[in-house]
Amino acid sequence: MKNYSRKTVEFGLTEALSTGVPDKPKFRLGKKFVLLAASALFCWTAFGLPQSVKAEGAFTVAGIKSTLPGWSQTAKPEESSQPRQQIADDAAFSALSSFAQRIGAEQPKSASGKTSQSSDRQLDDQTYAALRSFAQGMGNAQPESIKGQPQLAEADNLMDWLSQPKGAAPAPAAKPAKGPAAKGARTGAPVEAHVVGDKACLTCHSSQTAEFKKTLMGRISLTQPGKFACENCHGPGSAHVKAGGGRGVGGIMSFEADDPRTSEEKNSVCLACHERGQRTMWQGSVHEERGLACVNCHTVMKSVSRKNQLKTAFEADTCFQCHKDRRAQMFRSSHMPLREGKITCSDCHNPHGSITEALLKKDSINDVCYTCHAEKRGPFLFEHAPVRENCDNCHEPHGTVQQYSLKMARPRLCNECHNLMDNNAGPKGSHGIGQSCENCHVAVHGSNAPNGQLLFR
Repeated sequence: MKNYSRKTVEFGLTEALSTGVPDKPKFRLGKKFVLLAASALFCWTAFGLPQSVKAEGAFTVAGIKSTLPGWSQTAKPEESSQPRQQIADDAAFSALSSFAQRIGAEQPKSASGKTSQSSDRQLDDQTYAALRSFAQGMGNAQPESIKGQPQLAEADNLMDWLSQPKGAAPAPAAKPAKGPAAKGARTGAPVEAHVVGDKACLTCHSSQTAEFKKTLMGRISLTQPGKFACENCHGPGSAHVKAGGGRGVGGIMSFEADDPRTSEEKNSVCLACHERGQRTMWQGSVHEERGLACVNCHTVMKSVSRKNQLKTAFEADTCFQCHKDRRAQMFRSSHMPLREGKITCSDCHNPHGSITEALLKKDSINDVCYTCHAEKRGPFLFEHAPVRENCDNCHEPHGTVQQYSLKMARPRLCNECHNLMDNNAGPKGSHGIGQSCENCHVAVHGSNAPNGQLLFR
């Protein structure tokens, strides 16, 4: 059995100190002295040091708890009635924690180290206020401004924006374009007025009233008095009459381009009677979303077109106000008989809204084409897949320079799907002259022949 009574503990200082203090002689201490010193160190650690550490910890935790009530001990009874606050940004909370710990570390330590626990937990008012304002500021922090970022809506393209010198004043906002699809600039101020009757309107607007009686609505008004009175659409006219007349004076609605009311307000007058039938899908349609007003296409006070009260005698000209590319296609060599007057735009499209693409009146493009080209509907024993999918795969219905309104000349049109891998593709071959592929494959829309799998007949 080893004897520990003669064991000694040696203490010494090394030369690691930067001051260069010379080595001191080593001391030999007995076991009893070492045990006594260790006991004293342990007691001081257990009763003295934890209080100061707890005080600093209490400051830091109390600061966080007071700033975030959802996590504090005192807020626990309220958790049943109020939902716990959730921290949306972990980075913000980390910044708050580090800020609180830094403030706690900067607190001056007590000289004696024996201050009571109650005095240690008292927070400095100025430091607590700074911590609280910091925490509140993180929740109310505004996002960074995007004023200096590229604004492609105001520039033609990104390269033009990058070529501008730094610090240059931004270009002035473009004025809203005037045209059929331009919305009203503002809402007219409400004016107190009452109905005065049609006779007051006839004093100045007798010529417009005479033209109106020639229209369909005007003829109905002769048999049903009061149904199409002036003030039913233009609004009460007492203030207008009292002010001596004038366009837009007295809150009267003129429906002209310079009327301050929006397209939605103007359309609401028409939709009060004309919201059924083909106008059912007007809300949310392409024309409605682009701010088109009823008066951009229709005229009410005079008869111009044969039907539908259009602004032009030829229906297509009304559509060509905006769709100028379709006007150009209509004058190509191969086109739908639109300019000949055999069909109109509304035979295929519903300008007031539709649940299908391109405001079509049918469920699909093929169904629209089958209205006239019923022989292409089928059913066929052997079908041509692109034909059943979409007629527009091969045809451009508004007009082209190719035969049968094809998108491109044959055989290049066929080559989009079928690669020519035989010897007949040369300039003297059957695929390169005359009707090209259709020299043999004549039934391109489908065949019912028993041996028509190659659409020969």
